[in-house]
Amino acid sequence: MIRFAIVLFSFFYASCMIAQSVRIYLSDSLTKDPIVNATVFIVETDQWFSMHQQKHLELPVITLKKITLKCYAPGYKSTLMECAPKDSLHISLSPMHLDVHEITISTGNLSQRNKNPFHVEVRKMAELNVISAVNLGELLGRIPGVFSASLGNGVAKPVVRGMQGMRVVTLLNGLRLEGQQWGGDHGVGLTELGISSVEVIKGPASLLYGADALGGVVYLLDAPYAKYNTREMSLQSSLFHNTMGGRGQFIYKESYKKFRWLTALTYGNHADFQLPSRKFAQNSRFNDLGAKLSMSYNARNSLLQFRYTLSHSVTGIPGHTHDSLSTPETFQVSEQVRKYMLPAQFFRNQLFHFTVNWYGDKSNVQLHLGSTVNKLVEYDEKITKPSLNMQLTNQLTQVKWVFKPSSHLSLTSGFQGMVQNNRNGLDASDTLIPGATTIDAGAYSTLLFEKQAWSLQAGLRYDIRMLRNLDVPQLILFNPLNYQGLNGSIGWVRNWSNLIVRSSLSTGFRAPHLTELFSNGYHHGALRYEIGNLQLKSERATQLDLTLEKNSEHSTITINPFSNRVANFIYLQPIDSIMDGIPVFKYSQNKLVWFNGLDASFHYHPHFAHKLHWEISLSYIHCITSGDSSISMIPQPRMLNNLRYECMLGKKVCLKDINLSSTLLGPQNQVAYLESPSKAYHVLDVSMAIAFSQKKEFMVNIGVRNLLNTWYIDHLSRLKNIQMPFPGRNVYVSLKYDFSNPLNK
Repeated sequence: MIRFAIVLFSFFYASCMIAQSVRIYLSDSLTKDPIVNATVFIVETDQWFSMHQQKHLELPVITLKKITLKCYAPGYKSTLMECAPKDSLHISLSPMHLDVHEITISTGNLSQRNKNPFHVEVRKMAELNVISAVNLGELLGRIPGVFSASLGNGVAKPVVRGMQGMRVVTLLNGLRLEGQQWGGDHGVGLTELGISSVEVIKGPASLLYGADALGGVVYLLDAPYAKYNTREMSLQSSLFHNTMGGRGQFIYKESYKKFRWLTALTYGNHADFQLPSRKFAQNSRFNDLGAKLSMSYNARNSLLQFRYTLSHSVTGIPGHTHDSLSTPETFQVSEQVRKYMLPAQFFRNQLFHFTVNWYGDKSNVQLHLGSTVNKLVEYDEKITKPSLNMQLTNQLTQVKWVFKPSSHLSLTSGFQGMVQNNRNGLDASDTLIPGATTIDAGAYSTLLFEKQAWSLQAGLRYDIRMLRNLDVPQLILFNPLNYQGLNGSIGWVRNWSNLIVRSSLSTGFRAPHLTELFSNGYHHGALRYEIGNLQLKSERATQLDLTLEKNSEHSTITINPFSNRVANFIYLQPIDSIMDGIPVFKYSQNKLVWFNGLDASFHYHPHFAHKLHWEISLSYIHCITSGDSSISMIPQPRMLNNLRYECMLGKKVCLKDINLSSTLLGPQNQVAYLESPSKAYHVLDVSMAIAFSQKKEFMVNIGVRNLLNTWYIDHLSRLKNIQMPFPGRNVYVSLKYDFSNPLNK
């Protein structure tokens, strides 16, 4: 009996030892003093833990043999590390002398930024929104190397290395967003509600993200859930004097043991924007509504998540007329109106996203199941019957397997599939593109080898696109429309103590979309009549990319030259024809187009002023075409100059982000047929945020956009052809209240 008791006690003791929690100690790498206000994130289980002024942190039972930890603390560099769970872990954090952007865990091999052969721009949305913006596309245009193409004030989309729309893939938490293939007058289809950060991959990224990503990838990430056993709430309200508009936002999130959830709402309403001449841009008004619900559950070695996102907008179409004798003054009025008028677009975007992540010792598997429903109703100015009524439904599936047999080798393989259905409403007077079913399928595999200070990455991908159920009764297709492509990529990274060199050679593939093949109608939002072309071939891109990153204690310099060669480039070519006072365009192909350019940035943070930051970025793109044709909407050369400062006023008041932002764009004389050159311009913005911090935080953000009331027209503006300038001086005020408290255990 005694022997049995001893054995039972030994077994019980061993079990306790196996199941005991992990204790983490954090300390300053220089002074060795303990850090008591840190936050730790476990990547495998997607859990946050806060120390709450304690000298150590107790993590729950961990059954994995290896875990990845991200450690944060105010004034210290964030740390990403892999380790084996022990009774106790001692981690040192280095004091922060430079702002180091948070390393984001996204789909693909971006988790360790220094090992990625592609230069990835990582920005927090709060950083981009220091100068408040009215839409998400405008915010993305503030990232170095990224521009924004706009239609008035309510619609904007990212332009990466001279490409936009169907050549730039946008993802939200790994779910691909569709709808931009309807035309240049359609933006991202989202508000910035709940989005915390964005990653931008420049150049062909078809290997991991599928066909179409010739220009790049914009990867949006939602904000993390509340910290472990904590509820958080955020209220924000913004007012803009130029549009007599505003936006309200509410976010509530809660985390309790293994279950977490989030709900968010936003609404914005803007009247016609005011021009520097004090007149107003007719029918530039818009309003939008956004809602978000997400839930997450942590199982033993897996993570389950469900997300739902709704975006609804009503946008006026400025500059719309059938009068061929109109002048720029035609669209500039003396009264500012808020209620929508025709012509207008009614757009609704719904996203359903379910993910399962399973984590093993040497591998993990991700499963993404998603559905997107895009609804577009467009009204002309002369009738009340819809001119266009289209619905785009996408069913998406993605499986990714990551296997790491050793510390030096990592294999990633996956499959992506999409079934896309386009349908036209019977009540519409026009049909821009026919109803059809598009089937996409792609498989890929990448291999990453890393050893000490260098790494090598290579991969292959095969894609196929099939068009079925075409609603074109007058057209007989003897051969089914199938497109296929094989892409590859190879790149290497060399990392010295203060210098990182990246180089990559990659290819991309993009099949023609329905719009390009079958368009035959008046596109009101784009202000043109469009004709498709069934003879179009697939585009194929080859890009050479080089990045040099020089880091010192108080500065960072990045130089990124690139050359992107695109064969069979598809573009809209104007033809000498007018239909109902509107110019006619036909989709055509250029045999060969080169996009050559340079992105460069400089960040200086002097030792004598820890809260002072000076950032400069330069972007230049030059396009070379074969034959006589030229490509339209090439971005202007741009220099972004930003000076910001932060200081404390007492223990509870902080002047955050005293910001002076200067945007200088050079002239653009590289234009296509019927496209006018653009002049250089300079815009100055100022802002200041005041934070009152205790257990709760209250922040006031005030600023002025276009401080000098500059009259300017951006080359990427869809209203450039009617000489409609951008908004004049805009004063705004934003109030934000953040609340957080622990839950009862």
